[in-house]
Amino acid sequence: MLSSLTPLRHRVLRGAGLPVLVSSVLGGCRGCANDRPYVPPAPDAAAAAVVDAASPVLATEETDSGNLVQPALVAPPATTSWQTNGMTLEAGGREIVLALVGDFDGDGRKDALALVRPVVAERKPGSSTGELVFFHGGADGAPAGAIAVGPALGVQSSCVPTARLEKIGPRSAFAEIGSSCPRGNGSRAIIVVRLSAPAPAVAFDAVVTDPREAPKLSLDVDATDRDKDGIDDVVLRIGIEGGGVGAETAPRLGAKLAFFDRPAGPSRDPEEPEASLRTIATQAAAKAGKPKDAPAVAPIVQQMRALYRAMCLEGGAPRVTKIHGGSAVPCGISKPLEDAGVAEVRAYVTQGDALRAFAAAEAAQMAPATKTAAKTTELGKLLGEVAPVVEPRSVRTLAAPVDAARDGHPEWGPLAFEFTGKLIVRHGKSVQRVDPESGEGDAAEMIWRDEVVSPDGKSRWIEAYHACEGVALRATFAPTGDGEMTDVMLPIPPRLGKSCNGGRGEPASAVPIAWGPRGLEAIVAGQPVLIKTDSPHASALTAFTDEIPPPGSPRSHSTKAFALAMSTGVLVRGRAATDRWSMVRSPDLEPYGDLRRCTVNDDGSRIACVRRGKVIVATLP
Repeated sequence: MLSSLTPLRHRVLRGAGLPVLVSSVLGGCRGCANDRPYVPPAPDAAAAAVVDAASPVLATEETDSGNLVQPALVAPPATTSWQTNGMTLEAGGREIVLALVGDFDGDGRKDALALVRPVVAERKPGSSTGELVFFHGGADGAPAGAIAVGPALGVQSSCVPTARLEKIGPRSAFAEIGSSCPRGNGSRAIIVVRLSAPAPAVAFDAVVTDPREAPKLSLDVDATDRDKDGIDDVVLRIGIEGGGVGAETAPRLGAKLAFFDRPAGPSRDPEEPEASLRTIATQAAAKAGKPKDAPAVAPIVQQMRALYRAMCLEGGAPRVTKIHGGSAVPCGISKPLEDAGVAEVRAYVTQGDALRAFAAAEAAQMAPATKTAAKTTELGKLLGEVAPVVEPRSVRTLAAPVDAARDGHPEWGPLAFEFTGKLIVRHGKSVQRVDPESGEGDAAEMIWRDEVVSPDGKSRWIEAYHACEGVALRATFAPTGDGEMTDVMLPIPPRLGKSCNGGRGEPASAVPIAWGPRGLEAIVAGQPVLIKTDSPHASALTAFTDEIPPPGSPRSHSTKAFALAMSTGVLVRGRAATDRWSMVRSPDLEPYGDLRRCTVNDDGSRIACVRRGKVIVATLP
């Protein structure tokens, strides 16, 4: 049996790299016609891009290296036997989709490379998406020799086979075989074939995965002898656009992976994708300090990380995998990732968005990004601009028992300030009203639940999580009565550098703020979002609403103040003015990582948090 991609491999190529560009700066994408880069034009619409068998002259396009790209001939629909360019191609009952004709083995006679696949009646989930085969010249009607096979057709009924074939230089051809699944997960095999005697053979191959709702990943291939050893090397030009997080504003970005041909297999050029990523990071940094351009920075940085995630093993969910039968590309730590992360922080500071600035700062130097002393200092200065450090006048621990916070589960916290300034504290089914000054308290008669339930009482938020597909975080809502669970994709990407697995993925931090007619306000993984369960839909929360929160929210009852525990202190809004932020720090509050479920009084002068089962109250100047 044919193993996927590898039947006639003789020699192999190794690694090199590829530059990255943003939006219109990105070089052309040969596969981007019809906004589906890896799906060839339909036969009835192919005239402009691909010629049929009656037209011997093919349209060509020049690659970055100057090679002319020759697209394949498109066979008539349902063709199993095809006479074209003086050859008769017999596919043994399979459908011929695309073909290249030329002398591919140097014997002076026309040969053909073709993509064939099962006829429509035989296609079903799990069946073959196709094969790349070689028809030897002078052997009309002879069976074709297999070069490589594509992955199985996706299991979703919406999955359809896709194919692409083109000559990418005088000695190389490129094929893409797989399936596109609008409502499921698709995959594609990419194959570079060396056109030489005694027969064409696989020089480079990989598998590209396309998770549901992921950004569109397009690939163009350039084959040129980059190291002047007489053998074509391979450069993958990878483009990413739309889909996933922030699809409406996500720019199109591109980067390169380059491989040198070596006897032992493809060897990656270590200059890429780092050089490509550096170009993107430089563009982001140039925009970050300009009020007009700053809003464009976060989409660029998020899409850059999505590109890194797709290309590199360290990203946690690589989409370009099984390179020459091995794994994804290990790219190593990346300085451009750190530079782009700092640019994102600067952009949020420019916009006065302290909450997102601190969240971005926590991610900016996480592996696989580097962590340099200069950038650490720069981050500290930026955060000090948007939220100056404030030390409390006093910090005290109350004796009142309190519910322990449950990490990973959305819940209303056990602390809330009343308009009188008293602090109410929940412990199980009992509630105490405590004087923050004296610490004395007495029982309060009230029902206070921790479940996060919709205003109509029909839905409950039970979790936020990463499904391990590398696309976006999600929120799950359960009916309080009969009905189905609802999953809502959030405009929040998973962090780089950590793969996850398991049937339910990994939990994400989730803090509810308020749930009103406009939806559920929450902070998930440090990002403010507005979630609607009736649509269902989620969007980035650009400004807090004026919805009065229930007890246990990080927002005060007046909606004017806000407090959230961070890894570096407690971020407070409303202490001096409703639009001003402060970072509250004190040795008495450390370790900050142990603070949970903070809340604040109406004028922002006092905060309370849970720390290791105790209530901590800080009075601010």
